[in-house]
This record gives sequence, structure tokens and C-alpha cells, in this order.
Amino acid sequence: MHRFRWAKALACLGLVVGAGVVATTASSSSGAKKVITPSPVWTAAQLNAPAGDNWLNYFGPLDGSRYSSLNQITTSNVSTLKELWHMSLGACTAALIAGDPVIPGAPRGATNNPTNCGSTEANPTVVDGVLYTTGPPQGEVWAIDAATGKQIWKWTPSYAGQVLNSGAIFTPGSGGRRAGVAVAEGKVFVGLGDGRLVALDQRSGKQVWETAVGSYKNNAKISTAPIYANGMILVGDGSGDSGGNSPSMQAFRAANGGRIWAWSPIPSPGQPGYETWTNDGKGGNGSTLYGGGSFWESPIIDTARKLLIVGTGNPEPWNSRGPGMNLYTDSIVALDLYSGQLKWYFQVAHHDLWDSDLPNNGVLFDGTYKIGGKMVKRPGVAYVNKVGMTFILDRETGKPLIPVDEVPVPQSTADGVNTWPTQPVPRTSNVLFNPGGYRNNSKYNTGVNSGIPCTTPDALTSLGIPYATATAPDGKPYKLGCSYDPYDTTQYVVTPFENMDWPASSYSPQNKTMITCGVSGRATAFEQIPAASQVASQFGGLGANRLGVGDGSTPNSNFGNFAALNLETGKLKWWQRWQAICYSGSMNTAGGLTFVGHYGTADGAKGDGYLAAVDTKTGKELWKSATMPYPVAAAPVTYTVGGKQYVTVQVGGAAHNDVTRPYGLLDARRVRGDYVYTFVLP
Repeated sequence: MHRFRWAKALACLGLVVGAGVVATTASSSSGAKKVITPSPVWTAAQLNAPAGDNWLNYFGPLDGSRYSSLNQITTSNVSTLKELWHMSLGACTAALIAGDPVIPGAPRGATNNPTNCGSTEANPTVVDGVLYTTGPPQGEVWAIDAATGKQIWKWTPSYAGQVLNSGAIFTPGSGGRRAGVAVAEGKVFVGLGDGRLVALDQRSGKQVWETAVGSYKNNAKISTAPIYANGMILVGDGSGDSGGNSPSMQAFRAANGGRIWAWSPIPSPGQPGYETWTNDGKGGNGSTLYGGGSFWESPIIDTARKLLIVGTGNPEPWNSRGPGMNLYTDSIVALDLYSGQLKWYFQVAHHDLWDSDLPNNGVLFDGTYKIGGKMVKRPGVAYVNKVGMTFILDRETGKPLIPVDEVPVPQSTADGVNTWPTQPVPRTSNVLFNPGGYRNNSKYNTGVNSGIPCTTPDALTSLGIPYATATAPDGKPYKLGCSYDPYDTTQYVVTPFENMDWPASSYSPQNKTMITCGVSGRATAFEQIPAASQVASQFGGLGANRLGVGDGSTPNSNFGNFAALNLETGKLKWWQRWQAICYSGSMNTAGGLTFVGHYGTADGAKGDGYLAAVDTKTGKELWKSATMPYPVAAAPVTYTVGGKQYVTVQVGGAAHNDVTRPYGLLDARRVRGDYVYTFVLP
């Protein structure tokens, strides 16, 4: 099988000529550097408008749509799109691949350990012809001439002197996600894996100020792109996982880093929702300090209604909690943009046992719905959960615009399981094309298509062995189950897992469609740890607190889903099954195009990738780039320089949802890259 080894990857950075466009490897050492003009205080009108000459925020506009008004590249001429330049960011070095630690003084990694390079999942922000981005493993920030690919400046954070409670040297991790940056008020804002939010001078890359969402000693970390709105930087904390302190969404002053407000999805005593947790010292750590609820995606903003809307993470520990719904975990929440006060919430999984959080971004839109017997235009918000269910809610009230049924699900009376009797299931088509697991089970048949997916018979363990025929670590067979099937200390239960994760969703206003990118076939096994064997993490909480068997992200059991869901009808406009997984996310333009990256040619086993453009209305592929040496795991962006429209995407693969995982950490097919590719019309 073909292997993209490090030397070969470097060799591919050569000169390419075609159709009048010269594609070159960009150099940062020659030619005059572009002069950067500091960005202003962006107005709400500028931030809310569809992206145009600039891609001002992580999502383009604040509504999460990833939609651009540019139409120079169209369905009729996109077939002539050619690569203009590509460059290596230089972060995934040969020394890291050889096992050198990411942070000096930390333990050396395994020889030729490619995961040291991390996951290249950022999409850039582009302002006035300058591309700003970040990447793994440390969270470096680059300013790059968007027309030529020449580096203008680079900033590398320091983690010197940071030591964990265990005495070990802190490291931001080898697979950490660095999603993107914000640019405004003459500064570039970036979140780091140790919980710091840093502002850099936009012209020079020098640090201006820093603050923190929390302490790395308590597992504070920022895995999302900061969002700029009305003089504020909005960012969430991911500390709730791995036994860390309960996290919060926070707002800071862009001018100086001063904290304006913080809101935690885990209520404290006396706050609404606290009664949905059991705090008697049994079944976990209680709700206040170690309840989970991490923020894995950036918020979307409605400035007119003064709303910040975001999805929250799963509760911690994953099992063995006392009875209760565990608000406001696994919820779509709307906060007052200027105070952080909770305005409304909608929980998508009650008393979650399965890591059913909301890592995918939502989209804001306007749609027409039948309400009270009349067709009424309403402001909406839509989020898709990890198993492909899309919740379409009224943006002002949080109530469903398309009905959501509380579907009875299997229950358990085992000690510490504390299942909730129903789970919310929307009457929308499943974007992962999951047919629903309980519709033919008379015990749980409610008369509606439940849409609850089940483990597929060909689901594999991380070793590539079918769960259906494998023996679990406890010596028993696995039980193949469905989403929301309970598990206890007696047997491993296999359920669908992380089918819809970080890949960016987008929205097409012309077609009223939310476009999503996901995986089908992934599954993992759960077994509860007996209470007497539960041990707190170094951060103080129990963490996931489960016995588990890793999912098998293999071409044999996984396939990709690329889908367009009409948000007014809740029905699929089109749906594609890809041989390789879909993990890039998408971007739409007024030219009628949707750009999306591919996580590999054929079944994805080669570890390569490419960028494609499809007709947004039909999903028909109209163009694809030449094969790139790594999977595309980030969403593309578009912008103009000198009146010419460009399309740019970062390329380098991801540790999450990696179909090459079964080859092992040391296999050359798992080497990560750190490239940026840019395309234009001839």
C-alpha cells in the first residue's frame, strides 16, 4: 500500500504549472513583506454580513453559516480552479516526528511518533489580504500574505515553568485541537491549551496582553476559536473533561483582556437547575466542582437580540452519578450577550451516560413554519448532535420549530446507573442516514420514526475486530446496542459514538439548507466501573470514569456522510455516502458552490486528501484539487485580494476520527502535516 513518508511529503513541495497558474512552495525569507494595516473596531453590521472580501471571524459571519457573498468563482467556471501556492507552517518538524517532546523537559515521545504534530483543524481568518491562523502542537500563530503564501510573522507561546499537580511538566498535548483566531482592534486573539487567552499586536505578532479562562492545573484549556463581537472576545473553557473543574463560557474586553462575565453550565447551590443534580456525596463528585459541561465549539451570535448561543458538553463522570437530568449539560443554551445571563435552554440528552455532547457548531437562519395553524416567519437556530439528529429551535424562545418527541428508551435498575426514562428525538431526517433503532421494538414504539441509531453489525474495535464476534476485556461477548442503551458493571454495551463531531456545519440561505459532514459506523463499548474501584484524576474529579474499548476508525466499518438538510421542512435535500469519512466541514458562496475537504482518496487508508467544490443545490461535484499528501480535516475559507477571489484550506489530518489509526502510532501513513493550500481561477 502507498505510504506518504516524511521525505516524500517534503518532496511534494515543488513547482507545479498548469492552465496559466504557477503553483509554488511559498518562502518566508525572500521578497518584501506585506505591510499590515491594523483592523478597526468592527461594527455589528460588518460582523453580521456574509463574508466578502474578508473572512472576519471563525465562522465568516457571526451566525455560523460560513457563507460568503463572493461569486467570482461559480458553478460554470469552478472546473478551471487551480492551485496558486501552498506552504508548510513548519510546526510539524522532523524532530517532533522523531519523538522529541513538544515542550522542552517533558518526556520524550515514542520514536517516530507522528501524533506529536497534533491535529490540523484550523480555518484561517483573512483581513485585508493577510491570512491569520494557528496550529498544533503548541498553538503558534502565523500572519501570512494571502496572495503569495509568504510568512509575515510568527508567534510561539511559552509554557516555561508550568508544572501539573503531579509534578510532571505541562504539555499542551500531541493531538490538541487549535481551531482558529479572531482579529479586531489591531490585535490577533488566540486561545491556548493551558487555558490562556492571548492578544497579539496585529502588525508585529508581539504579545499585548494575556488572561485565562482558568488554570491548567485544574485542566483548563481552550479548544475553540475566540469570537469577536461588539468589543468583546468570547471563548469557552474545556476543563470539564478528564476530571477537571466545571468550565465556563466567558467574555473579555478586547482592549485589555478584562473579564466581563462568566457563565457555567453546571449550576451552583441556589441557582436554577441545581436541583437536577444529586449532591449527597454519592455517585460521583457532585455538581458544583466537577460536573463536566465543557465547551468544544465557538458560540454563534445574534447581536440584534443580544444573544450568544452555544452547545454545552457532557456531564462528568460519564456514569455513576445520582439521579437527575443534569442541567445544563448536553444543551443548546442562549445567554445574554452582555451579561451572560441564561435566557433559555434546550437539553438534547437527559442524564447522559454516553458522551452525547454538542461539539458541532450551530447556524442561525430565518425560516417559515406552521404555528397555530398559520405559516409564520421565525428566527431559527439549528444544531446537529453526535448521532445525526438535528434540533431546529426558535431563536427567541428555544422551543422546537419542528417537533421533538420524548421517546421512551431502555431503562436500568442497576446501582448507580440512574437512567432517564425518555430522550428527545426530533422529527427531522437523520443527516447520517441512520434509520432508527427502536421503531420495530413494540416496547418502545411511540408511533413515530424514532430516528435513534444502533450499532451496525460490522462495527469494529480499534484493533479492527468486529464487536459482534470479539470477546470483551471482561471475558464476555459484547452486547450490540443503540444510542441511549444503558450499561452497568456486568457487560460491555456497544453504541454509536462521535459520528458527528467537530467538522464545521454551514448554511446556504438560497437553499435553506444546513450542510453537514460526518461519519457512520463508528461505535465504542461502555462498562461501568464499580463504585469501590473509582479513582479521582490528578485534577480532582473522576473524569470519564468508565471502562471502554476504543472505536475502530477503519475503512472497513466507517463511511462518510455529506448532507444538506432543509431547515424549514426537516427533510434531506440531498445526501451522499462517501467511501472515506467526512471530517473537513464546509463553506458556501453566492456563486452557488459549497467547498468541502476530503479525508482521503478511495477509502482513506492512504492518508492523503483533497479539496472539492459541489453545486450547493444538488450536491454534484464540479471540481476537485490534485491529491494532497495529508487528509483535509479543516474547513476552507474564501476572500479577495486585489479584486481576485481566493479559496484557502489548511491540510494535515487529525488524530480524531482517523481511519489510519489501526496501523499504529509508528506507521508512516499516520504522519501529520501542517500545510496551507490556496486556489484561484486562471
